Amino acid sequence: MKRHTWQQTGFLVVLLAAVTATGQGNPVVLKADIPFPFVVANHALPAGHYVVSTLGEQTIRIANSHKQGAFVLTSRVDGRASESLGNLVFYRYEDSYFLAQVWNAGNNQGKQVFKSLAEEELERKGASRKISALRAEN
Repeated sequence: MKRHTWQQTGFLVVLLAAVTATGQGNPVVLKADIPFPFVVANHALPAGHYVVSTLGEQTIRIANSHKQGAFVLTSRVDGRASESLGNLVFYRYEDSYFLAQVWNAGNNQGKQVFKSLAEEELERKGASRKISALRAEN
């Protein structure tokens, strides 16, 4: 029961952040061809061409041309980004990929995606994690 309440609260927060961000200036947009199916925010998405939009400080939207996608809550992560291209970082456990981070070109602050329930379960089982990074165009 508590988990359901938290999920509803999380959905409302994402929705509110997306509505608030819609009225803000130009969102940062990245485009990438993702060659494997992946999970983000408990949504399984197929391989394909995706557009990732930054909406405000803590929200991103990832969607393909078939209107499949998700609004995702993130937290800030510090590091070094490429000067010319953005990056999408995925964590891979066995044959499952999970979107983990989004980095815009030339920005030393990225966005860390909160883990999905499936990723948390794989970690609990002790599955080894590998990191895969894809270049993304602005």
